Amino acid sequence: MTLEKIYLHKFLLIMLITVLPYFGTIDFVKSITNQNDIYFDNEQSFTKMSFKNRMVIATAQGALHLTIPIIGGRDQKLPLKEVKIAYNSPWHHQHYKAITSSYQRAPYFEYYQEDLKLIYNSNHVFLVDFLLEAQYWIKKQLKGNWSISATKPNGITEDVKVITRNYSFSLPKNYHQLPNPIVYSQVFEDRVGFLPNLSILDLLFNCGGKQAKHLLSL
Repeated sequence: MTLEKIYLHKFLLIMLITVLPYFGTIDFVKSITNQNDIYFDNEQSFTKMSFKNRMVIATAQGALHLTIPIIGGRDQKLPLKEVKIAYNSPWHHQHYKAITSSYQRAPYFEYYQEDLKLIYNSNHVFLVDFLLEAQYWIKKQLKGNWSISATKPNGITEDVKVITRNYSFSLPKNYHQLPNPIVYSQVFEDRVGFLPNLSILDLLFNCGGKQAKHLLSL
């Protein structure tokens, strides 16, 4: 994920330019809550070992990685906008079942259960369409003020000067190494300890939208 300051002629356009994640980590969502404009770059090539089609939730055994299967496998280099979801296995039912099994006793899960069921039953052909629906849902639950764009903003061309800041905790291999994670009560904390920087779903299910928004703003 990159935070880019884009200079258009004499004007400075501050916009978060990133790729769409699968429900996003808590740190990712925290990074977008203070942004006015977000452009999800769907021209980037699909890369394996990223959160484009993966998220991490809590279970009684510890952290569980859930991955959306894609047609052509994870080694393909297609632009994200062209990547299609594979439905040769019922991954959407399996993911929803895993979420329900893990969070059915979380304080706020029942408030989100039916919405999530609809998202998982949407049967989108393209991965980006599923990810966009998930992002709009997150924004709604957090009452976010940011603007989401899936198309390249006018004026951003090859000759535009860009200053980029890289975020180092945006990959499945190091998401949990965040120096100062948001801490809150989790459903399995008494068994496996606190699991930092999980999917934003974990924060919503355990804290609810109002408290989650507050914690993300600190």
